[in-house]
Amino acid sequence: MTDRNIIGFDVDRNGNAVIVVAVQRDGSYTVRTPGVCKSLAAELLRGIADRLDAEHGPFPCTPAPEQHDRPREDEPAHPRGGRLDRDRGVYRDPRGDSWDLSLLWADEFDREWKWHGSTDRLGEPLLRAEDDGEVQPLGVLRALYGPISPRSGGAA
Repeated sequence: MTDRNIIGFDVDRNGNAVIVVAVQRDGSYTVRTPGVCKSLAAELLRGIADRLDAEHGPFPCTPAPEQHDRPREDEPAHPRGGRLDRDRGVYRDPRGDSWDLSLLWADEFDREWKWHGSTDRLGEPLLRAEDDGEVQPLGVLRALYGPISPRSGGAA
């Protein structure tokens, strides 16, 4: 199980979701629309947003939206934690190893993983599998599917 909520609309012949919205706890999101007209997907999502907005009413949200304490950039998330430099897209893990997050990373099973700008509650980068959208913190990804190696792209 991951820390993301997924909303899927309809499925294709293989049972794959046609429109998938993945929302991280920190508010970042991705929308996957393989084989769907982007304009049609946008119209559908606007309709959903309008309906939710209309159902909300004029009062404040109850309960209040969940908020997470996030570390400032370039500060340790935990006394023994790593450091994230968002401007450079580089994460230095607690062992002192640097990870270029602009790269596509491949795991032991040849799955590709990419960072989309999200972190967990301790500030560790969350990488998403390109094939099925699974999300794991970098350290957990290395422990479960490692070793990982750079695939391509990026600034390095």
